[in-house]
Amino acid sequence: MAIKLIRRGVADDPAEALKFICPPAFSGGPIDPQPATRTLRRNLDVMIDLPLPPAVAARTRALKDKIRLWTIEDPDLPQDQGRTFPSPLIRTVQGDVVQATVGFQLDAHTIHWHGIEPTPLNDGVGHTSFEATSSFVYQFATNTAGTYFYHCHKNTVLHFEMGLYGGLIVDPLNPDPDSLNQAPYPTGGPGFASANVPGFPGFDPANFVVPYDVEAVWAVDSFDSIWHLLNHDAFMQKCDANDPMAAANFTNDGILNVFRPDVFLISGVVSVPASSPEVSPEIGANIQDPRVAINAKVNQTVLIRLLNADYLIHENILGLDSVAIAADGHPFGVPPLNRYSAPVRIPAGRPFRTTSARRYDLLVRTPAVPGIFPFRVKFIDWISGKVVHIARTVIKVQP
Repeated sequence: MAIKLIRRGVADDPAEALKFICPPAFSGGPIDPQPATRTLRRNLDVMIDLPLPPAVAARTRALKDKIRLWTIEDPDLPQDQGRTFPSPLIRTVQGDVVQATVGFQLDAHTIHWHGIEPTPLNDGVGHTSFEATSSFVYQFATNTAGTYFYHCHKNTVLHFEMGLYGGLIVDPLNPDPDSLNQAPYPTGGPGFASANVPGFPGFDPANFVVPYDVEAVWAVDSFDSIWHLLNHDAFMQKCDANDPMAAANFTNDGILNVFRPDVFLISGVVSVPASSPEVSPEIGANIQDPRVAINAKVNQTVLIRLLNADYLIHENILGLDSVAIAADGHPFGVPPLNRYSAPVRIPAGRPFRTTSARRYDLLVRTPAVPGIFPFRVKFIDWISGKVVHIARTVIKVQP
């Protein structure tokens, strides 16, 4: 007897359709509270302006000398540290239960802990749970050490572009409980990363960790300056609780299907064109800002946490050999969950690509002699395949 399988869609359930189009609002929490081992606070959305170098400002479509950003503030830091782009980094420790008290200042928002697996009500995807209005206490466990990030999931395409995101790092424990350097580790290093790299200097096969001396967090991004003139709910589908599926609720007007970036950045530092407008592709000058450029010594281990925070494809080329030890928060070859994978060695000069929201953790062993080694990232339009910009920085290896 033949069995007919019927795939049920959201449109078949008016209540579920209503939830996706008109997410309920909620504040308070936490829901099902658990004892927290780590607490933090964040506020959305705090507006800041990112100044543009004259050579960049003159070529933006919006013809502005600054880009308006919405950020996620850490109210427990001084303003110059708590209101940054990307939003302030969060560091937790493997095995933590985190409670994050989040305030929402202008409108309904959420925070999605990208790559973490909390309960659905703490996942921050508004259409499948709710959007918070004044404040909410999220809670989640950080069970796997690696690189994640957090971002708003309200009008997601626009809000992520506007800067409502930041890095989230889960550190493994130091195998030496008597060491003064215990997790969470200082940003910039030294610390330990979860990895399975036999033969790599300092690798601990009993605990599957490897020490690093220097850490860099590279969030590679681009902006369409026209998008940054839009308001909070621009081009969202309309909420009609009486008839959520009415055709009038769905509009085809808008610009969020047209992404034409004209500002390119690494970790909040703007790449300034070094070539003339007639040269294609446009090549940026080397970024020397210490937020991006890496300074290390000979025979050291560098950990690069690379995030594609963009809507373009990135082709990355590093001037030193590296080992990809993790992707998207999952350390290759580390049991029990990832024991069927393995680290990937990337020779110097070999390009590798990342797409939106992809993270790679890269280990680099600096050579025994000093030198300056390049990093380049090509920004590739995912429709045309055209390289629209090349941003550059360096790894400086000193005696």
